Amino acid sequence: MYQKVESVRLKNGESAELGVLTGPDSSEQAQQLRALLGHKGAAWRWQIEQSLTQSATSVSSRFYVLSKEGRPFANIMCVQSRGVGIFGHVYTHPDERRKGAADIIHAYQIEDFKRRGGRALYLGTDYDSHPYRLYARHGFLGVEPGSGYMYYFAQGQEAFEREVFAPASVRVEPLSFEHWPTLPALAMMRHPARVRIAGMNVINVRSTEGGSLPYLVAMAEPAKANQPSPPRAWVAVSETSHMPVAIACSTPDSVFNDDCDLVDVFCAPGFEASLPPLLEKLELCGSRSAICYVDPFWPEKMKVLSGSAFQEAGRLPKHFQSRGQACDVTLWRRGPR
Repeated sequence: MYQKVESVRLKNGESAELGVLTGPDSSEQAQQLRALLGHKGAAWRWQIEQSLTQSATSVSSRFYVLSKEGRPFANIMCVQSRGVGIFGHVYTHPDERRKGAADIIHAYQIEDFKRRGGRALYLGTDYDSHPYRLYARHGFLGVEPGSGYMYYFAQGQEAFEREVFAPASVRVEPLSFEHWPTLPALAMMRHPARVRIAGMNVINVRSTEGGSLPYLVAMAEPAKANQPSPPRAWVAVSETSHMPVAIACSTPDSVFNDDCDLVDVFCAPGFEASLPPLLEKLELCGSRSAICYVDPFWPEKMKVLSGSAFQEAGRLPKHFQSRGQACDVTLWRRGPR
């Protein structure tokens, strides 16, 4: 459904219409939005389609757009669940840039997020770029020095994470689009681990916004997954906050994908007991090797892997940088070599 908010004036004096398109939506405006964002990659187009067509009551997809004569030329997306979400697809058509479009939309979007009880938003961009500074003006904070990943908390990070990741019983679910808006809260939380979800490119504090999409697509459309061992993921969801507090996932390793899977396990502190059941759900194939990367800052991960038939196979030949310092990483392996 599309709803007009107000008429606005761009920097050059032109007028435009500010509106919000809320999924699910099959209107002409939705078709035009698809065209505006048609340059996105296949996985992102899948995500946009889910946001425009899914009717899951726990997920709210809102596209804030500026239009002229009914045709959108600038957009900011916010997909959220339980007051937590992903801020993305910030795009202005090249012919309409340098007119303040993103600033106008962002100012309304963040206020609308607050009015609707929003608690936390997550995004990724280039560090110290023009978008980075724009988001900072509207209340987003960088997660670490030099990082382009940012978050916004209505009441502060500590209070938010204390509530979301409080001790609770959990239920185990296959990863689905319903979890997509809230999974960054787990991946970007305060946590000692630096290698968090390597298969989703979450090393150091990074969002799962893009890295989780190959898993989601493969699990939603298994017939299209043309891989020897398609990506798969399971999450433990808190029965109290109803948000993911632990994850285990597997995907063909980028180097040895014919016979080796890269496995990741990660959880909020206190939910380590959720990881072995999640690993079992992955149903790792005995004919394929499984590897997992472990950093020294979260020793609990080693205990989980050891109890699930993984064995330490030695240090990796290269360090990776964590907060400006080299960090040793060990390789753990399970199954045939």
